[in-house]
Amino acid sequence: MSSSPGAQDRPSAPPEEREEALPSAAAPGRPSYTRTLRNRPFFLVWLAQLISQSGDYIFDVALLWFVLQETHSAFAVAVVVTGAILPSVLLGPFLGVYVDRWDRRKTLVATNIGQGVVVAALSVVVALGHASLPVVFVVVLLLGVGFTIVRAATSAYVPSVVPPDDLPPANGLLSLSGSLNQVVGLGIGGAFVALLGVTLPIEYDAISFFAAAVLLVLIPRIRPTAASAPVAPTTFREEFVEGFAFIRKNRFLLEIIAIGVLVNFFGNGLSALFAPYTQFVLHAGVVVYGLLGAILAVGSLVGAGIMGKVNMHTTAGKYLFAGGITLGPLLLALGLTTSIPVAFVVMALFGVALAVTNLPISVAMQAKIPGRLLGRVSATFGALVTATSPAGPLFAGWFAQTWSVAAFFVLSGIVMTVVIGVGALTMRSLRTLQY
Repeated sequence: MSSSPGAQDRPSAPPEEREEALPSAAAPGRPSYTRTLRNRPFFLVWLAQLISQSGDYIFDVALLWFVLQETHSAFAVAVVVTGAILPSVLLGPFLGVYVDRWDRRKTLVATNIGQGVVVAALSVVVALGHASLPVVFVVVLLLGVGFTIVRAATSAYVPSVVPPDDLPPANGLLSLSGSLNQVVGLGIGGAFVALLGVTLPIEYDAISFFAAAVLLVLIPRIRPTAASAPVAPTTFREEFVEGFAFIRKNRFLLEIIAIGVLVNFFGNGLSALFAPYTQFVLHAGVVVYGLLGAILAVGSLVGAGIMGKVNMHTTAGKYLFAGGITLGPLLLALGLTTSIPVAFVVMALFGVALAVTNLPISVAMQAKIPGRLLGRVSATFGALVTATSPAGPLFAGWFAQTWSVAAFFVLSGIVMTVVIGVGALTMRSLRTLQY
């Protein structure tokens, strides 16, 4: 889209820096789901995400189970998960600069179309029987690039059309859509794969990306305001550095990163092991694998629904740690059980805890980071907080092959309990986070 970065590059500030008349900007008060859904630009972004994600989770079940059955290796599954994570870590800060330069609406449209093309091509390769591990790895790399762009662009776009008081319900709705799709996609994805194979779910994911792009085209253009005018610095290098500088000056972001690098290392390792966990620990098949993810999403759905109604102006940090401190013991429980019903209950509680932990972070960042910096800061933050994540699945796969899948869950539970507990005691800026 752009030539190589250099001193001659000039930022083109996104025209949607702030909608000319935010419906509730002059009417502060309690967060409102109804008011947020009546916000047309946000509603279309949310609906596009709802549709595109409906294919993503079915795709995840199909692809990871396909790799597991083809290779019979937890490590191979871990390699694929690592490929999906790498772009956000390696390219996130660079892509974030361009997200702040580009029109965010057009960026979302183009990225969804690109992801749809990649997934459609994969479906053809799978149907022809040529889907080797290297091919799958390249595909997930490309999809990871798209995910990184979409995540940064969406995070930066939402506060440009949603006032601060409605950021909790806006982020709650975005989380709800993901959780709802997880419930449906993972719940039926396992059955779809068992009955129909992997090709049809992959084809549906491609269609969902194209449908999302159509919805995003319908977002009304927002007339630029004075806030949209380009400001110094104007070179790529200066903009790139500015994102890091903002993070360095905000202690709460540094504290989240300090916790996140360890938590995400083990968290992404766990995500790579849920298919092996289902087969080797619970001794079940793809249907149970899908249901585990669906039940996790039910918990997230409940947690996001509750948190979306909470005024977190002065309590964001407290909620973050309240949810986070329960994650470790729940992972311990998963590692110590071989009962499918017990695993289902624990996964539901884990989903609630994730929503209570993550939603305050998203809201606080969108409220506290200037709109013109949101793309690069959120992408850079994402890269830093997940810096160790690509190694997590590889370590998890090796650990599971050397010892056992269950042992990695136990280890992860112990580490998360210690890390988040120490953070709650020592990280005052994060514990008292407000916006």
